[in-house]
Amino acid sequence: MKLAEALLLRRDLNNRLFQLRNEISSSVLVQEGDTLDRSITELFKEYDEINQQYSELVVAINRKNATASLADSALLLMEALEQREQLRRKHALLTQALDETKAAPRMGRNEIRLVRTIDTKTLTKQLNATAKQLRELDGKIQQTNWLVDL
Repeated sequence: MKLAEALLLRRDLNNRLFQLRNEISSSVLVQEGDTLDRSITELFKEYDEINQQYSELVVAINRKNATASLADSALLLMEALEQREQLRRKHALLTQALDETKAAPRMGRNEIRLVRTIDTKTLTKQLNATAKQLRELDGKIQQTNWLVDL
């Protein structure tokens, strides 16, 4: 199984765990005289089985991320993943800062005028450069995920 396939399976298992948790929560109390489509015991059993599969898969993915190198790089996949998160955090900050520069205009002459403290042109260039770095790194990570066997 390729790492990318394992990541897709992890997402599916996580979604199934979420669904089972909701189904269990809604099944713990029923109106007197009603019956459940599936017994609560079956639901807990299925949850435990999927939870075990999920845990084993996460450990295998983490092990591979700690040992596999990024395609065409000496950088470990684990390091590349954190670098991607760092770029995402920076991108979010720059986006938020730019959004804040679009403050509501004054409605009257007596209101205090707001003045920008940053150069939006420079900030936009930084945002675009960060977005490009993020896209390129994400592409390399995706490529590696499809090349590496779990």
